[in-house]
Amino acid sequence: MKHDNKIHLGLRARLLAIAGVSAALAWPAADARAAGFAIKEQSASAQGNSFAGATAGADDVTYMFFNPASMARQDGNQLGGVLSYIDVKAETADASGPLSDGSTQDAGTGTFVPAVYGMWSVTPDLKIGLAINAPFGLKTEYTQTWAGQLHAVESDLRTININPTIAYRLNEMVSVGAGLQFQKADATLSQMTDAADGDPFNGSYVPMLAETTGDDWGYGLTLGLLVELSEATRLGLGYRSQIKHTLEGDFTVGGNLVDTITADLTTPDQVSAGFYHDLNSQFAVMAELGWTGWSSLDQVRIVGDNVGLIGTETYSWDDAWFFGVGAIWRPTEELKVRGGIAYDQSPIPEATRGPRIPGADRTWVSAGVGYELSPNFVIDAAYTHIFIDDSTVNAATFTANYENSVDIIVLQGVVKF
Repeated sequence: MKHDNKIHLGLRARLLAIAGVSAALAWPAADARAAGFAIKEQSASAQGNSFAGATAGADDVTYMFFNPASMARQDGNQLGGVLSYIDVKAETADASGPLSDGSTQDAGTGTFVPAVYGMWSVTPDLKIGLAINAPFGLKTEYTQTWAGQLHAVESDLRTININPTIAYRLNEMVSVGAGLQFQKADATLSQMTDAADGDPFNGSYVPMLAETTGDDWGYGLTLGLLVELSEATRLGLGYRSQIKHTLEGDFTVGGNLVDTITADLTTPDQVSAGFYHDLNSQFAVMAELGWTGWSSLDQVRIVGDNVGLIGTETYSWDDAWFFGVGAIWRPTEELKVRGGIAYDQSPIPEATRGPRIPGADRTWVSAGVGYELSPNFVIDAAYTHIFIDDSTVNAATFTANYENSVDIIVLQGVVKF
C-alpha cells in the first residue's frame, strides 16, 4: 500500500500543532540578563550603581527611563546614547532527552542593546523628552540535535519602545513626569518535531524544525515623581505600565506553512522607588526597591486562523522584587567612580521552568566610571557581573541542570547644549 508523503506531512503537522505549537510560541524565554525577560541595561551611569537609586538619581538624561520626572532636574538640552554588550552563559549539564545524549550546550549568546535619549527645556521648569529603548528581549540558541530539541532550539525576541515624555517642576521640592509607550515586539522561536519527510509506516522519520514568527505594536504609559527633600537628599518613584500585545504570524514545519496564528501576551507593569543622599561633596549613597508584576504572564493561548484554539502554554509566573544599594565617589570635580550590588528575584516557579526559561535568582555586582570631558560632554562606562543560582529543568521527556551567568559592558555619552 502506498502513502502520499505530502498528505502525511500536512496531517502530521496539524497533530503536532495541536500538541506542541504552544511551546514554540512561548516567546518570553529568559536569557538570564535580568529577571524574567526584562532588560534593565538602559543607562551606563545608573548601571555603575547596579541601578540603585535609578529613580532618584537624576544624574543625566538617561535616567528618564526609570523616572520621567528626573528630567525636571536637568538643565538646558541634552542628547544621550547608550550601547550595552550583554554576554549570556546558559550552559546545560546532565541533559537527558528521548532523541539525543546529554552533551553540554551553551544556549547563551552575546547581544548589543542600544538606547537613545533626547531632552529639550521648553522653560526652566518644563521639559520634553524622547527615549528609544529595548525594554524586553532575549536571544538563546541550541543545536537542532541537543537533548531538549523537542522543547527549544532558537528563542529570539526583539522589542523597540518609543517613549515621548514630559516633566514639570511644581515647586522647589516636587517634580512630576509622564509619558506614552509605543512598543513593537518581534519574535522568532523554533523547536524540533517528530513530523518528518518519509513514510511513517517504515520508520523513516527525520526530525523537522517547527518555527513560529509573530509581531505586534502595543501601547502603554510611564509616570514619575521626584521629591527633593533638601539639596543633598531626594526620593523618586517610577511606574511603567503593562503593554498588551496580540502577536500575529506564521507557524511552519519543515518550511511548510501549517497555519497563521495569533497569541495574546501582556508584558508586566513595573514600580520602582529610589533614594539618593550626598554624604558630602565627595561621597553619595543610594538605594532602590523595585516590583515587577510578572503574574501577568499566566498563560499564552495560541489560536490558529483556520483550526481555532491550537494550544495553551501555562507559565503561572510570580511577581518579583529587586533591591539594590550603591555609592558614588568623586575624587575630582570631573570624575565619578560608582559601585553597587543588587538582588534580583526570579519570577519563575520550579514547576513551570523549562529549557526556554531556565532563570533563577541572581545577584548583581557593578562598577562604573564617569568623566566630564568638558562642561558639555560627559562619558560613562560600567561593568556588571550577574551571579545566577544554578537551576534544574524537569520537563516532559527532558531534564537538565543549568549553570547561568551574565557579563555586561556599557558605554554612554551625553551631550549638553
